[in-house]
Amino acid sequence: MFTPDWWLDKLYLAPGILFGLVVHEFCHGYAAWRLGDPTAKLAGRLSFNPLKHLDLLGTVALFVARIGWAKPVPVDARNFRDPRKGILITSLAGPVSNLVLGVVLGIGLGVIFAYALKTPAAFESSWLRLVYLVLFNAVYINFILAIFNLLPIPPLDGSNVLWAILPRAAAASYGRFIGRYGRTVLIVFFLAIFLGPSIGFPFFQWFVMPPIKVLMRLSTGFSLNELWYFYAAMFSL
Repeated sequence: MFTPDWWLDKLYLAPGILFGLVVHEFCHGYAAWRLGDPTAKLAGRLSFNPLKHLDLLGTVALFVARIGWAKPVPVDARNFRDPRKGILITSLAGPVSNLVLGVVLGIGLGVIFAYALKTPAAFESSWLRLVYLVLFNAVYINFILAIFNLLPIPPLDGSNVLWAILPRAAAASYGRFIGRYGRTVLIVFFLAIFLGPSIGFPFFQWFVMPPIKVLMRLSTGFSLNELWYFYAAMFSL
């Protein structure tokens, strides 16, 4: 498993993972601070220092399985003028930041890929291959962070978004349910992700990959398969 190629693949992943996670958590904290909650700022989380945000297990999971998480930014909804609106905006800030990053980087990736199709000899240059390999991973990881975190599963951001948009009575019931069964739901969720394919329930392929494929197409102008095949070709050189 831990071959030189495996380590090289993780090296190409690292910039996208670190940048994506740090921006995600920073934007959570910044949104909360702008809305009146200084908790994240006082905890030192309004920082682009990766050590302030990375969760060891979540980061390892991202490198190994391309699914992971960072340390949640502390938020005290009592400091918001409108707690439901504050939670909604703060929770969306992280995934939206990854979505924007993915689109911006995806435009660059599409330009490089189009150039590769017209001038394949140029990619004999090692630095152009490196740029493509790192950029492909960065776009892919940022879209994963955006879509994955919007799933309405606690403690993902989508769970707080769902609570904030539900009618108050339903939100209260949902909050009680999460408080009582949230840990069980989370365990079942991760079992579905990692064991689902072996039992005929590929959760990740059914619920996460379709929007990622659409986003890759819209941002780069090319399909994920086209970009991935070129990635594999560049990686093997």
